[in-house]
Amino acid sequence: MSNTLSADKKNNTVKILSFLCPLIYFASYMTRKNYSIVMADIIISEGITNAEASLAATLSLISYGAGQIISGILGDRFKPQNIILCGLSLTTLMNIFMPLTDDFTLRSIIWFINGFAQSMLWPPLVRIMAATMDHSTYNKVCTNVNVAGISGTILLYITASAIWIKYFNWKYVFISSAAVSGIVAVIWVIGFSKASRGQHLFENSSKSITKDKKESTLSPKKLLMSGFLFIAVAIIAQGALRDGISDWVPTFIINTFQMESSSAILKSVLIPVFGVISIKLVGIINGKFVKDEVKAGTVTFGIGFIGCLLLLFIYKENQYVTLILAAIITGFMHGVNYFLICIVPARFEKYNAVSTMSGIINSLTYVGSAAATYGFGAISDNFGWNTVLISWAAVALIGTACCFVAIRPWKRFVS
Repeated sequence: MSNTLSADKKNNTVKILSFLCPLIYFASYMTRKNYSIVMADIIISEGITNAEASLAATLSLISYGAGQIISGILGDRFKPQNIILCGLSLTTLMNIFMPLTDDFTLRSIIWFINGFAQSMLWPPLVRIMAATMDHSTYNKVCTNVNVAGISGTILLYITASAIWIKYFNWKYVFISSAAVSGIVAVIWVIGFSKASRGQHLFENSSKSITKDKKESTLSPKKLLMSGFLFIAVAIIAQGALRDGISDWVPTFIINTFQMESSSAILKSVLIPVFGVISIKLVGIINGKFVKDEVKAGTVTFGIGFIGCLLLLFIYKENQYVTLILAAIITGFMHGVNYFLICIVPARFEKYNAVSTMSGIINSLTYVGSAAATYGFGAISDNFGWNTVLISWAAVALIGTACCFVAIRPWKRFVS
């Protein structure tokens, strides 16, 4: 059967996938960000250091980043819907196992496996969106996917602080997250079946739904000349700031302002809330005004750098000002994420390498995240939070500079 869809069938497919893709990312964040959100309470309840507590999160980020490359390659060669189902099923199991042991080493191993499970979601998801949607719809759904992921984080912050930690303990956060991902896995199977009914989507492993003429190959020289190496460094810096700040802010404000963990986690919900606002804002700006994602990333990164400088000089003055500034910085990093992680991979559709490049690009994000999750914890233990804030500003400056240098070569590459 031909992979070319009739207009009616394609519209129905896009409508269903426009609902399913954000739902997948909602479940992904629920089952991935939960450890970082309760990490402050784990540190207090179990009497461990910041660096010790960050080990499981760091191992998860390492496996997530490495797995992105593997899953990206697989996503261009096999049915992406099946890869997503495997990832959802495995992450559900790991979230069930997490609260069943008190052994910290075993927890770290479980969360390492969970990181790989999570890596099986984004690259095939990007391939599905790029293959079934036009450019405008792709950008819109990308915005919704990012908003859905952050919305999952918001729900985690609220339920973790207002219910599970306050009245029970942190282990219930993982149980509730597993329930969500299990339900979403069932919805995915049913929904994708309806979206692909009679169409045999991705039946040929190396072909997309929309079969356009591809350029022959993406050569290393062509990729190098595109300025991608500078974009790669900026992506690493973005990951370090986005996840490093959001992971450590609860512990940071507990240490700085001497408050209870449940209160600190609840107040930290400002961070993902501003992330939603930022993603919606950049989505609108991109749709109406921006034609160059790297130039937009430069401006967004630059604003984040200014926020880091302000935070460095006034963070001791007021906890709410501190939280708002941290929220603004991470919000703009979500904006950078949108431009560099969501929009850039779609530029490789003409090479039939969307999933592969998406996996590589997203893995770079989590190189930064892994380094930041462990590194910022170790820096705070040994040198204090002031040094951590200096490192945030330095990382933001590096990201801004790299985006700026990549503007001209990237423009030539995509033109």
